Amino acid sequence: MTAQTRLSAIEAIEQADRAEGVLEAYEKAIAEVGAVYLAVIFLPRPGERIEDVCLAWKVPADWREHYASENMFQRDPAVRHSLHTIMPFDWESAPYDPETERGWGEVLQRGRDFGIQKGIAVPVPSPNGMVGAVWCGGPLFNEREPHKPLLHTLGLHVFHRLEQLVGRKSKRNVRLTNRQREVLAWVSEGKTAWEIGCILNLSQRTVEWHIEEACKRLGAGNRLQAIAMLGASLTMF
Repeated sequence: MTAQTRLSAIEAIEQADRAEGVLEAYEKAIAEVGAVYLAVIFLPRPGERIEDVCLAWKVPADWREHYASENMFQRDPAVRHSLHTIMPFDWESAPYDPETERGWGEVLQRGRDFGIQKGIAVPVPSPNGMVGAVWCGGPLFNEREPHKPLLHTLGLHVFHRLEQLVGRKSKRNVRLTNRQREVLAWVSEGKTAWEIGCILNLSQRTVEWHIEEACKRLGAGNRLQAIAMLGASLTMF
C-alpha cells in the first residue's frame, strides 16, 4: 500500500458519518494486504460478554457462533494480552500457560480450525489504560509482519471513529439474549438440557451454559427461579 493510499484510507475512515462507512473503508484497506476478517471491541469489564463490547465483527458465521456460545471471550489469550501491551501482535503469539491454561490454548486451536489464526491484533490505549482492540486476519494473510505499522495506524483510527459514532453499550444486567430466552422457554416446557440441545442443534454443555448465564444475568439461584422471574414474558419463538 502506497503512502497516498494509506492517507486516503485514514481520511475515508475519519470522514465517514456512519459506522458502515468506517468499516467499508477499513475492509478495503486491509484487503490490500490480504486480510478479510475483522473485529473491533472494547476490552471487557468483569462479567461482560462479546455481545456487550463488540463494535464490529466480521468472521465466519460458524466461528462467531462457537466463540460466543462457548464464552471463549473470557479465555482468549489475545484479549488478555491486549490489556498489557501497546504494540500490535500476532494473534497466535499471545501468551498463555499450556499446563495450567489449557482452555486458553483451546481457543487458539479452534481458531485454526476455522481459518482465523492468521491475524494481527492492535491494542487501543487511552489516558486511563488499555480500552479496546482491533483485529484483522484471514486464512491467506501470510505476510503479516511487514504490515504491522499500517495496521496499527488504521486500527487506532477505526476504533476511535467507531467509538465516536456508536459508543459503548450499557451493560445489560438483566436483559437476556434471544438464545437464552429460547433455552429458558424450552425449560419451562419441561425439556431437559439434552432434549433442548437436540431441538436447537446445540451441545448439552452449551445449553447448560446458556441456562447458567441466564440465571447470572437475572440474579436467579436456579433455572426454576429464572423462569418464575421472567413469568409471562417467557414465550416460545
